[in-house]
Amino acid sequence: MSRHHRAALRRAGLTLVEVMIALAILGMALVLLIKSVATNISASSSSYYMGVVADLARGKMYDLEEERLDEGFQDGVQEEEGDFSEEGFPRIKWKAVIEPAELPSYEKLMALAEGGPGGGGSGSGSGSGSEGGDGTSATDKFQSSALGGMMGMFGGGGGGADSAQGAQTGGFIQAQYTLIQNVLKASVRKITLTVSWSTGIHDEQVDFILYVTDPAGMQKALPI
Repeated sequence: MSRHHRAALRRAGLTLVEVMIALAILGMALVLLIKSVATNISASSSSYYMGVVADLARGKMYDLEEERLDEGFQDGVQEEEGDFSEEGFPRIKWKAVIEPAELPSYEKLMALAEGGPGGGGSGSGSGSGSEGGDGTSATDKFQSSALGGMMGMFGGGGGGADSAQGAQTGGFIQAQYTLIQNVLKASVRKITLTVSWSTGIHDEQVDFILYVTDPAGMQKALPI
């Protein structure tokens, strides 16, 4: 083999550095491909589970509603939990919280109507000066409502006959509001159903809320 031919063969081959660079590029491409495939699998799995969970939750809500209406509403907060083994999905868990639907106390509403510090209620950011997404405080919103304006008018104030008439009307509003509170507490239950599952990659959960009304309980709470 001539010297010229050996030199041509050396020029036609790849050096070790070129081979390493090619392998590095191939490795990066494989990593991106695997990541893309894993993302697609995760999205497909999440979509599948969301459809299954929605159907399972609908059936469980129906069962919980039927149980409440058959057994009658209980006082206080109730909790139940389990899984969907009977439906063929033992890895999907559920937890239900059943609680009475309660309105704020009359005193808190009066505090809101009068702009006092007691109208904030419980929870973070719910003080009398807290603001909503539009920058308006809860107190201002309530005072501008029909109920807030009416309660502000009859919540007390100056002296004389107007004050006496306002106190009398305020007492009537309080009595009616208390009646509505009792009716709602006796006849309406809020069911919060939390369904949780694992896709194999992420742990996920979703909440479903249903309000159940018992006409019989409402009739019992209304004065005869």
